[in-house]
Amino acid sequence: MIRLLIIVPYPELMEKICTTLETPAYKERIDATIQLVTVDKVDQIIADGYDLIVARGFTAKTLSRSQGIPTIPLPISSYDILRAVAECKTRCCPPPKKICCIGPHEDFHAISSIGTLLDVPLEVIICDHPKDIDRSVQQAVEDGCDAIVGGYSAFLSAQKQGIPSVFISTGAEAICQVFDEAIRITEVTQARQLRNEMYRTVIQFSQEAILYVDRNGRIIIENPAALALTNEKCLKARKLSETLPYMYASFRKVIETGQEIMGEIHKQNDQRISINYTPIFVKGNAGGVLIFFQDITRIQKLEATIRKNLSDKGLRAKYHFEDVIHESAIMDLTIERARSYAGTSSNIMLLGESGTGKELFAQSIHNCSSRKDGPFVAINCAALPENLLESELFGYVQGAFTGTNKGGKIGLFEVAHGGTLFLDEISEVSLNLQSKLLRVLQEREIRRIGDDRVISIDVRIICATNRNLKQLVTEGVFRQDLMYRLDVLRVFLPPLRKRQNDALIIFRDMMTSYFSGAGLPIPELTPESEKILLSYPFYGNVRELRNIVERVSVLHPSETPITAEELNLAISPEDIQMDQDPHIPEPPREPEPDSEYIRIQAALQKCNGNQSKAARELGIDRSTLWRKLKKYKQD
Repeated sequence: MIRLLIIVPYPELMEKICTTLETPAYKERIDATIQLVTVDKVDQIIADGYDLIVARGFTAKTLSRSQGIPTIPLPISSYDILRAVAECKTRCCPPPKKICCIGPHEDFHAISSIGTLLDVPLEVIICDHPKDIDRSVQQAVEDGCDAIVGGYSAFLSAQKQGIPSVFISTGAEAICQVFDEAIRITEVTQARQLRNEMYRTVIQFSQEAILYVDRNGRIIIENPAALALTNEKCLKARKLSETLPYMYASFRKVIETGQEIMGEIHKQNDQRISINYTPIFVKGNAGGVLIFFQDITRIQKLEATIRKNLSDKGLRAKYHFEDVIHESAIMDLTIERARSYAGTSSNIMLLGESGTGKELFAQSIHNCSSRKDGPFVAINCAALPENLLESELFGYVQGAFTGTNKGGKIGLFEVAHGGTLFLDEISEVSLNLQSKLLRVLQEREIRRIGDDRVISIDVRIICATNRNLKQLVTEGVFRQDLMYRLDVLRVFLPPLRKRQNDALIIFRDMMTSYFSGAGLPIPELTPESEKILLSYPFYGNVRELRNIVERVSVLHPSETPITAEELNLAISPEDIQMDQDPHIPEPPREPEPDSEYIRIQAALQKCNGNQSKAARELGIDRSTLWRKLKKYKQD
């Protein structure tokens, strides 16, 4: 709705305007206030709160100078003047011999032919100020005019001097023309104001520092971000060459060539600043340059925030060191060592048999580190083939290979930026991929598959394996340089059989979870059952123990203690026996010359039967050696 203040000099015009405002074209679009004011009282008009002022003749000219609001004059058309002259000729008695038209130049500049049309002498006196009206009327009389045609002010002046007169009334056509123009001007003004306010808001509230510099090198526009980044209170009207001299050479180049410059990096004090220069063209020439610049550290923080949002969608470590159930001294030492390593930024290698809780420790180290608010990303390197593992780790661009997702895919190294990447079973990575991992660790940047640009990353690597990497290096299946990059800090997770009474404590904790979840009382263990549990080697460690607990929770029938028989059944469930056909004698097994058995016997012979030394020689755990010897004896 457009708010108009309409000033009219006589009542008849007010009636015409009111009638026009009630038409459908204007009723819902114009909110008008109409005041009856003559030109001598125009200084009493208060126009605050209106979009436009509409007035006539001298009143419009006066208001346009005194008010800060746009004023649209109600025009006096040639048809209105013709009608008023014709009325003066027929209504005045006796008929005038010569008529004088008095008014502003813009209204009467093209009426010289009207007298000829009406067969009456016509004189035009241009009067551009209301103070000159009385003198203009006297001049008309002196020139032999015996009737006056003009605006309402000229009409009143002529009447006061006793001269016949007719005022020029405004027709409905002129009123509609003014209202249409008022709507057009208001819409254009509002659109311009909206655009200007949008630009102002974008500039003022942009997190990116913005300057506009004219072609003479003077700063015309600044925003708060620019002042904050440069530690200046004011940049406007200052010379770029004196204020920010490191930008001036590129600014001049953009002015001279008309080509933008993107991604320029400058180091200013302790800040690294990224700068973009964009020319603004006026009639084909660069009239100035928009300079966008920002602190790269802030960009990295923003990137970290985005990646943190990704971590909030599931890439978060759940476990802490307090979640490690134990009472053994060896686990106290292991946790203490891992906790001290968590405070560093070095890569960590977790060694241990399957089921010893390597991912539990990886998550706990992450949550105890300065990266705890960043993402924790885990991947099992043995679970994926080489090409798929590479695309998961590094990501790819669209079209890099057949079957790529639209828009490409972000890799786990990028997802883990600012956090931790846990590479489980690192020993299973192919030599080809090992070389790519080594480059990432050296350069701290990755390149997506099919892309030609590198992306800087800040990721801590925690690896895990149940194999001896030094032995793998000796066998030529693992790169020595990569091992040294990954195996900086080492945490050995002891197997459950070396953790004193921890098996019994973990068993009870798991039983509590299963039975309390079902709303049942938690059964105890008989002394015989406890002895069995504590003497069992648990080659599958906690993972095997969990299976035993599940079997017991299903098989145990009542609130009575868990017997040794029940526990033995859970530990060693019945299995299929492969019977040998008695009519077909089984041929004796002889190990092949290059078999594992030969290597084990050679190591034992070299170490004089010492199994611990032989295990170290073979690069395996002593329990693993014992288990293999037991298998070969059974065979």
